[in-house]
Amino acid sequence: MFPIFSISDAFRRSVGGLLEIAGYGPHEAAWDRLEHPAFRLRRYASLAANPLPVLIVPAPIKRAYIFDLLPDVSVVRRLIQAGFAVYLYEWPEEQDGKADLEASISSLRLAAEMIATEYRGRSILVGHSLGGTLAAIAASIEPHLVSKLVLVEAPLKFGVQTGALGPVVLSSPTVPPDPVPGSLLDLASVVAAPEEFVVGRYRDSFTSLLDPEALAIHLAVIRWSLDEFAPGGQLIRDVIQLLYREDRFARNELHVLGRSARSDALGKIPVAAIVDHASRVVPSSSVLGALKHPSIFPYEPEVGVALQHVGPLVGRQAHREIWPKLIDWMCGR
Repeated sequence: MFPIFSISDAFRRSVGGLLEIAGYGPHEAAWDRLEHPAFRLRRYASLAANPLPVLIVPAPIKRAYIFDLLPDVSVVRRLIQAGFAVYLYEWPEEQDGKADLEASISSLRLAAEMIATEYRGRSILVGHSLGGTLAAIAASIEPHLVSKLVLVEAPLKFGVQTGALGPVVLSSPTVPPDPVPGSLLDLASVVAAPEEFVVGRYRDSFTSLLDPEALAIHLAVIRWSLDEFAPGGQLIRDVIQLLYREDRFARNELHVLGRSARSDALGKIPVAAIVDHASRVVPSSSVLGALKHPSIFPYEPEVGVALQHVGPLVGRQAHREIWPKLIDWMCGR
């Protein structure tokens, strides 16, 4: 069946391309690329003389530009305007069999180390979804490289706190294809939470019809969701086994890079979490259950985001109400 999903990936990308031709593609800020044997970063020009560095870690199963989708709802632009030096991590597509959880954490560590060397100081890590999970693991073993950690809908505690994805992930094949077709991951999400990925998406499209700005964001998110990304099978296998099934990070039993990656080590650095208390995809207990005294920024579902899971990144209300307060927290104000 897996070749069918690869064909579906190509078809979905072609549909996304049509949406982009129609004007609903991303409108990104200018950036240049930093290439390293172990990682690749987008670097954005800073507006400040002595900026604090921020390393954004997107989920390794979707394109990174969701953080810079449209000018008015761009996390990247908001951070630049606040005076940060912004770096956006790009996960390699169709990684080889060596790209497992340990290699992924190693590449994040090296990226944070390079930034720390350049700025002679620690970075703020900002991670969304599974990207936030991996950022938290990296921060737990290298807290001296991280000044603060921002988690956006990022699960840390699995097991009974896994949420709607739990039953689907736990029943998934032990050996996934390599790479994993993006359409297969999308299907798993639809089966796990149809109210979010099907019903909610269509409801959002109807409620956005009379609001041109909301509709433009909605269609841009749909275009992004169709821009399929095929992550490496070994990374997905490790995530399924070590995190979802065995919950090793929250249990303080995960070992990477010859060290213990313990969720309780996050107590050494300030942590902020954007959580949706109504979410079944990433329940707030999955984020907050592994943290001690985090700064919590609740997200309220809103119109014009297509998928509420990315609402904290692209929602107009989120950018009006959450990100200004979160940036104040990041700046220590």
